[in-house]
Amino acid sequence: MATLVVNKPGAGLDSGRQGSRGTAVVKVLECGVCEDVFSLQGDKVPRLLLCGHTVCHDCLTRLPLHGRAIRCPFDRQVTDLGDSGVWGLKKNFALLELLERLQNGHIGQYGVAEEAIGISGESIIRCDEDEAHVASVYCTVCATHLCSECSQVTHSTKTLAKHRRVPLADKPHEKTMCSQHQVHAIEFVCLEEGCQTSPLMCCVCKEYGKHQGHKHSVLEPEANQIRASILDMAHCIRTFTEEISDYSRKLVGIVQHIEGGEQIVEDGIGMAHTEHVPGTAENARSCVRAYFSDLHETLCRQEEMALSVVDAHVREKLIWLRQQQEDMTILLSQVSTACLHCEKTLQQDDCRVVLAKQEITRLLETLQKQQQQFTEVADHIQLDASIPVTFTKDNRVHIGPKMEIRVVTLGLDGAGKTTILFKLKQDEFMQPIPTIGFNVETVEYKNLKFTIWDVGGKHKLRPLWKHYYLNTQGCCWSSVSRRDH
Repeated sequence: MATLVVNKPGAGLDSGRQGSRGTAVVKVLECGVCEDVFSLQGDKVPRLLLCGHTVCHDCLTRLPLHGRAIRCPFDRQVTDLGDSGVWGLKKNFALLELLERLQNGHIGQYGVAEEAIGISGESIIRCDEDEAHVASVYCTVCATHLCSECSQVTHSTKTLAKHRRVPLADKPHEKTMCSQHQVHAIEFVCLEEGCQTSPLMCCVCKEYGKHQGHKHSVLEPEANQIRASILDMAHCIRTFTEEISDYSRKLVGIVQHIEGGEQIVEDGIGMAHTEHVPGTAENARSCVRAYFSDLHETLCRQEEMALSVVDAHVREKLIWLRQQQEDMTILLSQVSTACLHCEKTLQQDDCRVVLAKQEITRLLETLQKQQQQFTEVADHIQLDASIPVTFTKDNRVHIGPKMEIRVVTLGLDGAGKTTILFKLKQDEFMQPIPTIGFNVETVEYKNLKFTIWDVGGKHKLRPLWKHYYLNTQGCCWSSVSRRDH
């Protein structure tokens, strides 16, 4: 387990108290279920339950579901998850802010970053003239942090009073110095294709160094242009994220409608109890059982076969839907990570923004491909929780929009069976052709799918007609009015 408390040297007699309080702080930063330290992102992000307790995201996903709610592992209070599941629970932002400050600052004797966090919890920068004071302004000429009192004292002369002093929130980014010429700041960006791996340059690089004679632009406008493209990409990412979230919520709803489950409700006096909510899978099974109830003794085997078909269909559909859920969760995580990366890049100085240009471009191309694939999948797939169940005359269960029917056409040779078959199939007449054996064609009409067997009518084939009646729902007899028949 990672330790977040660091003892300062020279703590002396306070080291024992410092260790105990530091351990207490670490305990606050641990998940009470798995005892792992919370993290700023990922599976260990702290999330708040309705009762006020905080549990990491990973442990919340492992808690048993009661309909669309979970119980707190500490006080058993109920928290409704909503359509978004665990992802919809609020993060503990106060704890996340403390974690971030502990990671970025120095740990004091009480387990907090004393140099970076004040009593109010805001970031503190000490005055460069008097460390006992808190800085409030920044002199852009002297490059110093000053409190208001020291600012007036140190700039009391007419010459120094002209220095530009700005609030700390408006403090400009420090200029990055050239790695080749340390006394010169980075001012330009090389636009040559071969220099994109190291495009930053100072005035010496531009005039006399390796970038001499190259096309270039000024650093700040180039960085602003990249920032603008990042903002556009961030907007696309947010839109894409909303589409994925909406699709994921639909998947969750479909699975819940199929599975059903237990739902926690309150009665008139405020007592909570569980109530069973049937899903479409259970409704389909009930439909099958109701159909076979009157013939249970003689049709037990057919009933079990029908139930197995429904279960197989439900199982396959749920497997596919859960796979879609998993894919959407992974895709949403990737897009969220990309969005976070873009947001962090926007906070960097101009040099780092320019250096991140190629990475951001590759990230945008990858996201565009993923968005195109997502759009194609979403357009071709219809999310439907219904399970249409129908039955045939011989008590077979059929799941799907089409009812399959087997039809046998019989008749003497030359009676027109094959002509009728091809007329139904291809809407065209054919010359009479003697049928040797049989012809098989499939014809669809509305929600019916006919498999038509055209059996030959020659005298030697007639004894075989009886073998084509098995599992047949219809028989068509074709005759002619010729006198010799």
